[in-house]
Amino acid sequence: MAKKSTLRGKVVSHNISPKGEIEGAVIKTATGTAQVNFPKHGEASLAIDDDIDVAVELEHDDGDHEVYLLAAANGESGGTVTRFNYARHGEVNGYHLDDGTFVHVKPDGARKYKIKVGDRITAAGDRRPGRDAVVIEAKSVKKLAKR
Repeated sequence: MAKKSTLRGKVVSHNISPKGEIEGAVIKTATGTAQVNFPKHGEASLAIDDDIDVAVELEHDDGDHEVYLLAAANGESGGTVTRFNYARHGEVNGYHLDDGTFVHVKPDGARKYKIKVGDRITAAGDRRPGRDAVVIEAKSVKKLAKR
């Protein structure tokens, strides 16, 4: 895993994906120009002319400028599992909690954790807001004692 650092500067432009979505920003820093790419499923947004102070991870430093990935926010959520989520091929890949959070564990994680609907859990990992739910990319899941 890349080392996290902080990047400070001003957003001067956006990079657009072939799908027409903002996928990153060009930042003017005290030492030059840097590029910040948003995570694959990111809902990140940095407005042009914003002064920023963001956590990043260096991806490349061998091009015209350094390229960073906007670091994911760590998060934790807990609640009761109300239903399973399924991958396209039909395997359980996560849990919907009663607070609306979606805990993504992938099929391997679902087999490992053996969580059932009605179980109370806490999950920690990278947190990102999505259009339809807040998602925790679980690095750990703990089953809580029944009340």
